[in-house]
Amino acid sequence: MRPLLAVLVVLGFAAIAVAATNAGTASKGPVHAANVAPLATADPANTARVELDHPIGSSPGQGRGISPVVRGLLIPIESAEIPTAPELLPNSPREYRAGWHEGIDFPADRGTTVRAASSGTVVRVDRDFVDWDPAALDAALEAAIVLGYTPDETLDHIRGRQVWIDHGRHVVTRYAHLDTVADLQVGESVTRGQVIGTVGSSGFEEGGPHLHFEIRVGDDYLGDWLDGDELVRVITRAFE
Repeated sequence: MRPLLAVLVVLGFAAIAVAATNAGTASKGPVHAANVAPLATADPANTARVELDHPIGSSPGQGRGISPVVRGLLIPIESAEIPTAPELLPNSPREYRAGWHEGIDFPADRGTTVRAASSGTVVRVDRDFVDWDPAALDAALEAAIVLGYTPDETLDHIRGRQVWIDHGRHVVTRYAHLDTVADLQVGESVTRGQVIGTVGSSGFEEGGPHLHFEIRVGDDYLGDWLDGDELVRVITRAFE
């Protein structure tokens, strides 16, 4: 009985943390539809993208052969190299939240300029993002561990301040943990190489300053279900 009570208490704290975050956002005025929490591979209810019996909860997907879709992206940080270390690439375990990494991490100093990887349309700009306080974040992470996966709203908040750009053909790039965002509006067109923000550590300060860059194809992320040399090859060939 006591373990069950402990689980309920942790989940209750997480619900309060999410509600408090939502309330803080609501007080700033209506939220654009593009700013709603996205789908994520972390949710085991999404059986098209998750193996329910995976030991960490969210799995790296079903491998539907989407990798050939993406080509010719600009590296979003000038002079940066494409990471090859497994912990910086998709599918690296994130045990602190019982989940998986879905993007590419580019280490960089805080304030480093972030560029659009390709021309497209802005579909999300988090101008009024507010970090959780430490207690609320800890409660949300504990709840994720108890659940065995990262809830969508928790994963989205951990990504911090974000900009998303739709490039057409079901390809969207996400730029996360930003310190600042440029003067952009949802629906605005941006050009390849245009400055969209600066590197930071919003959402998860413990990770330190870096750009978390996701390449989404439909409802999935590029590199899903791949590892080793094959993953590095797919990620590398996405960039020019």
